Formats: sequence, C-alpha cells, structure tokens
Amino acid sequence: MVTGNFDGNTTLTPTGTPGVYTQSFIGDGTDATYGAFDAQSTSTADFSHPPSITLTNGMLLETFTNGTLFGTGSGSGMGNGHGEATFTIDFLITGGTGIFAGDTGQVIVNGTIIQTGPTTEAINATYAGQIIPEPSTLVLLAASLAGLALWRLRGLPT
Repeated sequence: MVTGNFDGNTTLTPTGTPGVYTQSFIGDGTDATYGAFDAQSTSTADFSHPPSITLTNGMLLETFTNGTLFGTGSGSGMGNGHGEATFTIDFLITGGTGIFAGDTGQVIVNGTIIQTGPTTEAINATYAGQIIPEPSTLVLLAASLAGLALWRLRGLPT
C-alpha cells in the first residue's frame, strides 16, 4: 500500500477546441513509505461542459531519491462555479527505474483545484494505492528465503 500527498501548480494551454486545454503540472509531495518526491504530469482537461470536468491522456512521472515511477491516467471532477473544483484520477503505474524498476500498480488520486489566474491553477491532493514489484524481484526473494529455510533445516550455522 502506498499513500501520500502532493501539491503544485498547473498551466493550461488552449488546444483550439473551446474549453479544452493541455494541462501541465509541476509539484512535489511526500509518500508515507518512500519519502519526498517531485511530480510532473500532463493531461487533457475538458472544461467545456460545466460544472463537469474530464481529464484524459494523463502522463505522470514521480521522481524519488532512489528511482522514478511513471504511468498513465484519466479521471473526472466537478467545479463549483467559483474557481474551485474537486477531482478523482485513476493512475496506472506502468513502470519505474531504480528501486521501482519494472514495478506496476494503481493509485487513486483525490484532490482540489483552485483557479489562480486565467490559465493557472493550484492543486492539492492525496493518493492511495498499490505498487506491485516486478515479478523477477519476487522470484529472487522467494529463492533466498527458501535457501535460508533449507540452511536452517540442515542445522548449518547461520
């Protein structure tokens, strides 16, 4: 289980379709297990049917001290008509580097958006989910534990 929070700022770039923007996020956060991280993401934000918000084509990169996680996501939200909104995004972790090499998983993000300018927003969010280690890591761990158990059963000194 992974849990944490993050915040940051978003810039909206018009796509040419009224109410639809490319959203670029830069921020930082803290994960309860892995510590501090920097976050970057992009997505398509559709505000054309207020108060509903649709977020698609999301790409996420989280950079920790000992590795990175990356993935894709989509979600939805609801504006309040006063420059604020809440949202939920489902991110699928598709890989990583360093200690996260080959990992996969799923994280649900819940947060708030506060409009800070015509094309800028502040975002504050929490998340919870699972990261699943790459399968060969689990095989190595299982083999090591089996070897240790066999060693102890044979009465060899540890």
